[in-house]
Amino acid sequence: MRMKLLLATFVVAATPGLALAYCSGGKHEQVTMSCPEGQTFDTATDSCKPLPTG
Repeated sequence: MRMKLLLATFVVAATPGLALAYCSGGKHEQVTMSCPEGQTFDTATDSCKPLPTG
């Protein structure tokens, strides 16, 4: 019983540290939006728009 309590205490104490280490890598994913040929991405509306002609 004492060993289970010690193990449970360790897990509870280590969990926040592990979560912080996982989230604080300093690298964030960057997603690149691509549109079909003949269209461009409009950041104002977050959608693809036809390329202007002329």
